[in-house]
Amino acid sequence: MKTLALPALLAGALSLFTPLPSQAGPTFIADVEITSFDGTEIDANLFIPETPAPADGYPTVLFTNSWVLDKNQYLAQAKALAENGYLVLSYSTRGFGASGGTVDVSGPNTIADARVLIDWLEAHYPVGKLGLAGISYGAGTSLVVAAQDPRVDAVAALSGWSDIVEGLYPNDTVNLVWGTLLTLTAFNLDPAVDTLWSNLRSGNDIDSVYNFAAPRSALSYVDQLNANGTAVLMSNNFADYLFKPNSMTQLYSLLDGPKKLMLNPGTHAVGEILGGNEGHIWATSFRWFDHYLKGEANGIDSEPRVDMTVRISNRREQFADFPVTDKTARYYLHPRLSYFNNASMETGTYSGWGWNNEFHGGADTKAGTGIPLLSDVLEGFGIPIYTNMTGINGYYAIEYNSPLHWSTFRIRGTPTLEMWIVPSKPEVQLQVHLYDTDAFGWGRLITHAPFTLRNATVGRAQKIALELFTTSYDVPAGHVVTLAIDTQGSIYQKPADTHYDITVPYRRDRQSVLTIPHL
Repeated sequence: MKTLALPALLAGALSLFTPLPSQAGPTFIADVEITSFDGTEIDANLFIPETPAPADGYPTVLFTNSWVLDKNQYLAQAKALAENGYLVLSYSTRGFGASGGTVDVSGPNTIADARVLIDWLEAHYPVGKLGLAGISYGAGTSLVVAAQDPRVDAVAALSGWSDIVEGLYPNDTVNLVWGTLLTLTAFNLDPAVDTLWSNLRSGNDIDSVYNFAAPRSALSYVDQLNANGTAVLMSNNFADYLFKPNSMTQLYSLLDGPKKLMLNPGTHAVGEILGGNEGHIWATSFRWFDHYLKGEANGIDSEPRVDMTVRISNRREQFADFPVTDKTARYYLHPRLSYFNNASMETGTYSGWGWNNEFHGGADTKAGTGIPLLSDVLEGFGIPIYTNMTGINGYYAIEYNSPLHWSTFRIRGTPTLEMWIVPSKPEVQLQVHLYDTDAFGWGRLITHAPFTLRNATVGRAQKIALELFTTSYDVPAGHVVTLAIDTQGSIYQKPADTHYDITVPYRRDRQSVLTIPHL
């Protein structure tokens, strides 16, 4: 029996308790069938404002559903927009809800469907400026449609992606939990997608995965979005281990037109679906449309472009741009004496004699991301992931502690790690975690990232480089930052052979360094 992903369950529950729109305000047409370019029937619903259309047409919003959900997902939001004078069409993408066809993951058929829906709206109603909005699948799809159709004036992409590969294959590591959930919950999935997921898991024909992902990823269409002048709003969540903030911050940095970025605590889509972050995400999305579709002078175009909410405390901050700071702390890795000691991170380079540390594959440790999905949801409500750092097995992991922080260390942005290693097998995996550790040895997870080295030269020292997932976190005074590295993670696929050793060499000419952006 197929199991729904947690965000989908929450979204479905929300839809069940959303009251049906009354007929006192906008006109609501619950069932609209629109024939797409290939004869496929696309199921939709429509809100028509009770007010006459302005001279330049109704400001119009097209809502695209999340994975496994349908046209009824956004009833509350669509009704609110219609009461504010918007024409709103919500639809089920092909393969979902009552729409025909198969799910091609924002492929050419799905993108063509959206353009047909825009044609249909323009043929039947006075359409003014046009916006697209959606959560998750709806967000990624909206960005690609906007790039390919210059009629789209604004987008609100919530918990979306700009790079599918980063979502399912971060740092050459199979995102097993999230990928499995996605493939099991789409009942009308295009068989080609199942083949690609199988190839990804087996490591066969990885080029086909990249070829599949590129035309479905907004990062491939930066030039078109810039040429169209599309006003792009993006919202992503720090503990979203499906669509991490990193590729969205990259897209944000490449856009030349109007843009806004919101980074929030919590996991994939839950904040947007449940009105989290004190309703800030949807309220800002509505203001975005009010300005760029209705022309209201509400000031959103002159406000700071980045809203970043600090993890755990849920305190919202605003910044002019991303990256939000150019200050960094650089910590150089220094060796440990034995499996029973922690190593250290120092502000000065390692200048001692040549030294090696080893840790081993074959077992997980207490370093990790908590209970898959559940821990990530709870973090959005200020409940952190705790780990007893003293209980991490030094044979299967290595820990590096920073000097004590005498004042609050305000991490903002994307930490990076450059590290020299010597693998004992062609394929090895590192699970890299950053913790806030108190005086009693309890650590709270700040961020993490996986890294899988494939086809490595056995026994040769090589430098790996990776980005940890973008974060916003305050390390209290009296705490240290701990870099904890082991070889297995609960949401990622392990190498077929987990019995390997990883040696970390320390040399004057081979410096391993962790760089942390901070205020």
